[in-house]
Amino acid sequence: MKKIRLLAAVLLTACGTMSQDAPKLEDGEIVMPTGYQSWPKFLTAVQRPDVKQVREIYVNTVGYKTRAGDAYAQGSAFVMEIWGVKTNADGSPMAGPEGTLVKDKITKIFLMQKGPGFGAKVPRELKNGDWVFGSYDPAGAKIAEPFASCRGCHLPLASQDFVWRYDEHFATRK
Repeated sequence: MKKIRLLAAVLLTACGTMSQDAPKLEDGEIVMPTGYQSWPKFLTAVQRPDVKQVREIYVNTVGYKTRAGDAYAQGSAFVMEIWGVKTNADGSPMAGPEGTLVKDKITKIFLMQKGPGFGAKVPRELKNGDWVFGSYDPAGAKIAEPFASCRGCHLPLASQDFVWRYDEHFATRK
């Protein structure tokens, strides 16, 4: 009986320290998740003719469980594929028969992940809750980005937990 109690105490102590010892990620430290293409789509084929892009946005199952009006849970993650678009001879973005932009190839992959204490070193005026950002090339190599500009762009979205197209996503889930 004493061995069982001792084992239980050791396990409880280990479990209690695991969350304290969890890594506190900063911008650029997010690991590219494998198999994210099997995650639920947050939004699909977001049209950006102004920058000649189509964006495919995935959300992990933790994030997908979020309900409209709520903040995303710790552990939520987004992956946004940035697709270049084919262009016409004059350089304008090419549209297909349905009027949507014609995707060419992935140019970048952006990540956004939320975790307790994430972004602790971010200046207060750029803090986006517990979210951090990352960027990869199509082959999966990290890209150095000016993450302060990502943060500045997301900063006005505090009421949507700093997530662009929050309302649009929940409108498509009804």
